[in-house]
Amino acid sequence: MITVVSFSFKEGRFKQHHAAALRWPDNQFLYIGVDPDASTGFDLAESTKGETENALKPFETDPYGCNSKVLQEKRNLRNPFARTPPYDLSCPDMKELLHYCGPELIPKAVVPWHF
Repeated sequence: MITVVSFSFKEGRFKQHHAAALRWPDNQFLYIGVDPDASTGFDLAESTKGETENALKPFETDPYGCNSKVLQEKRNLRNPFARTPPYDLSCPDMKELLHYCGPELIPKAVVPWHF
């Protein structure tokens, strides 16, 4: 079971794109949306618009976020020191998934949670 807790406006992207790209079973994925109170200045409508334009749309055509210039740039900005986690060594069963770039979804036979 995977449970994600994040802003409510990100739910569609996580359920429809990220979980689907992992071939994670729908019945084993739970999303809990939590938003700041409007009194904090949080604007749900504006956040939803930004999510749609800057994340949801790019992932519709690039489910693994590795072919879109926009998504590549976002990833690079989040990793300024070009660190590479050692998942290939610590979890070799997931190596193919971790390096998969699509654009079609990875075959279910490749992910370890489908047999």
